[in-house]
Amino acid sequence: MRIGLFTDTYTPDINGVVTSIVTLKDALEREGHTVFIITNQPSIASTSYENNVLRLPGVELKFLYGYVLSSPIHIQAQAVIEEMELDVIHVHSEFGVGMFARIIARNLRLPLVSTYHTTYEDYTHYVNLLGLKSVDHLSRIAVAKMSRMFTKTAQIIIAPSEKTKKMLLGYDIKKEIAVIPTGLDLERFDKRDDEAVKAIRSTYALQGIPLFVYIGRLAKEKSIDVVIRSFKELVVREGCDARLMIVGAGPSDDDLKEQAKDLGIQDNVIFVGRVPSEEVVNYYHVADAFISASLTETQGLTYIEALACGLCVFARPDRPLDGIIVDDETGYLFEDATTFADKAEAFIKASEQEHERIRTNALMKASTFDSKLFAENMLAVYRRAGDMYHGRYNVVGVEERSDGQSEITIESKGNTETLLIDEFIQERREIKEGDTLSRLEINEMEDDQQIYEAYQIALQRIGLRDYTSYEMADYLRSKFDLNETQIEIVVDLLVKRRFIDDERYFRDKIDYHREQNRGNYRIFEDLQRRGFASDKITEALESEDQDLYIERGIERANAYLNTLKDGSHRQRVDKASQHLLRQGYDYNVIKEIMNRIDDFYGEDEEMSSLRLVIDKAWSRYSKRYDTEREIKNHVVKHALSKGYDYDLVSRVMEERNNEN
Repeated sequence: MRIGLFTDTYTPDINGVVTSIVTLKDALEREGHTVFIITNQPSIASTSYENNVLRLPGVELKFLYGYVLSSPIHIQAQAVIEEMELDVIHVHSEFGVGMFARIIARNLRLPLVSTYHTTYEDYTHYVNLLGLKSVDHLSRIAVAKMSRMFTKTAQIIIAPSEKTKKMLLGYDIKKEIAVIPTGLDLERFDKRDDEAVKAIRSTYALQGIPLFVYIGRLAKEKSIDVVIRSFKELVVREGCDARLMIVGAGPSDDDLKEQAKDLGIQDNVIFVGRVPSEEVVNYYHVADAFISASLTETQGLTYIEALACGLCVFARPDRPLDGIIVDDETGYLFEDATTFADKAEAFIKASEQEHERIRTNALMKASTFDSKLFAENMLAVYRRAGDMYHGRYNVVGVEERSDGQSEITIESKGNTETLLIDEFIQERREIKEGDTLSRLEINEMEDDQQIYEAYQIALQRIGLRDYTSYEMADYLRSKFDLNETQIEIVVDLLVKRRFIDDERYFRDKIDYHREQNRGNYRIFEDLQRRGFASDKITEALESEDQDLYIERGIERANAYLNTLKDGSHRQRVDKASQHLLRQGYDYNVIKEIMNRIDDFYGEDEEMSSLRLVIDKAWSRYSKRYDTEREIKNHVVKHALSKGYDYDLVSRVMEERNNEN
């Protein structure tokens, strides 16, 4: 599929929405789909398009902690998006780019899916500065009305949690709502950079001190003031010398620092500030536990990220965390400062076995949020949205033709249409009368035609020489506009029909190289270039008996030496050694080979070669220098540089002198 993700916020921004979008994009691309990002940038006059990311002009709203707002109308950008040939639009914003996405969906006649990331009713304090109940009530009514308006044009709404779905149903939204929690790239959080963790602990003098961490935006709705008050209750207790590290930035930054100072725990609270997104994981790994008191999360990604790092999570009870943060299993729930202090103190003083038990539980719970499952669930929604938008087609007839094609007759809403597909496509799809097809599946059949053409060209290439799966995939990438899934289909079909056999190719290639008496480095590089795994190659090469390997090297060296008709003995050894090096033998093996070679090039042959070298050198230098002494000196130096022994050179020079 070709998917357009529309969002008001994207990298280098750091927030939950960006994390969700990046995770989805990477997971979809790993499954072979093409993903485009349509977002904005804080520049009112420029549009850029690079690496499938289209950035529209926008204005930075500093009073909303850097939020960038863009116009919902971009005439030139629509032309770029048309060329993307999208199958579905997935919008992650309600304003700016989100409104533009809805216009594009209507103009290009595309299905629209919308994820509701933000519980706007929890943000009404930004407009209700005086805290008036009447204003708050009107704000919440406006949020409900706005939400109905923004979801009106979508085929399906995605809610990250049951809590969000319940809220949307409370807004009287009638659309289908699918609950799909954001997935995680678990591998990213599993990797621990011990050097980076050690550096952080050293910077803040944390050796041997229990550390709790909060990671996220510093804003009123995140209730970080509750975290700081609760933490004070812990550190005033005897034997609880712990630290709280707050990582992030936002409008409440100064207020929170002032609160820690007023409570007298400024030495126990570390404000790190904003850190680059690629370094955030190190701040999870540096801690012993994660803490947040927020009750405004649609899903709570930071909680899940903490679990993926094996951390014990302290949180206030909230619907999105049901079944995720379980008391005394993956973490601890608290409703007030005293409860937090009691449970945190018990956690600090618990045994290593208890800490390991919670760590194991945390990792197991995080594994259920694997990004692969996230992508699969999203794809199912995209396909369903396509069916809802385009309708489904009934297959009312399938007829095989004499030219190898199949004639498929489809019907929808009283309209009949005929498709011609090649036998290759029919073999893959197995379409039969009575089946139903979506518009997306019909589009995919058109893509199958590209696959069929690529398959035919691949057969022609294999007729010229053997290919590995890796080589064929690389060739197809260079010649066709296919995605990775389509390339995999072609290669799998070639393997299935035994036109490609990687195991046979691997064995034959090693045998061929050994018949040519090539060294292991040369063989290794060649097979690795053809896509074989390093471990597999190494295992195969190491299975050869070392003496046999040396014998092959000797045979190669002798064959090469036989091609050398002149030169000094040292020259011949050096040339043979360089030849073996080029053929993939390492220095130690070459040394042993040269020690065991019987070179039949004797002193008489070397003397004869030296005479020719000296004659040519004398003729050359006699044209440059006037005195015989100068000529002689340069001739001797030249002969020595060619590797001839000094005594041998002296004998030939004396012999020449006597003749003259």
